Amino acid sequence: MKVLVTGGNKGLGKYIVDRFNATSISRSNGYNITKHAREIAEKSLHYDVFVNNAFDGPPQEEWADFGQVQVLHEVYTLWKANNKHGHIINVGSVGERTIVAPEPSFETYRVAKAALKHASLQSSRAFKDNLVQFKTTLLTLDRLDTELTRSRASWTGNGVDCASVCDQIAMILTLNSNSCIEEIVTSVNLNFDN
Repeated sequence: MKVLVTGGNKGLGKYIVDRFNATSISRSNGYNITKHAREIAEKSLHYDVFVNNAFDGPPQEEWADFGQVQVLHEVYTLWKANNKHGHIINVGSVGERTIVAPEPSFETYRVAKAALKHASLQSSRAFKDNLVQFKTTLLTLDRLDTELTRSRASWTGNGVDCASVCDQIAMILTLNSNSCIEEIVTSVNLNFDN
């Protein structure tokens, strides 16, 4: 099974690359999800599993533009046109579930992840309705335990273990061909004391 991961050079993406002997596609090897969505989608045609992991940043920045949603749209469109079998896995966030007032500014991360959730569930529905042969699953994750999150002042000492996320992906990929998990939500008790 061949796996392609966006942003597979650090954090969760690196865990996925290492666990599944996957290929990473990221800025470090010349692919930016906001500028190269079509090229990434074309490359994904040569893989069995596509993990839409990289986040392009807050949409209000000139260099960011709902990149994960655009990549999903391009991959979905090409996979459908090519009658492809396989699996698209989108990495979302529980942050999309909380609506906050735009003070002092819009929390656009939440908006981008909410858009990804909606687009991912539409793709899952297409499999259920027999419009496509590939499956789409959304992993809605709480704060991850990565080097980056551990370096932040807001780190409480707890986060979702990236190895556990990889276990979820492995389980998703073992389902019968007629079954698809639309979404897995993983939360963490941020103040849990071992």
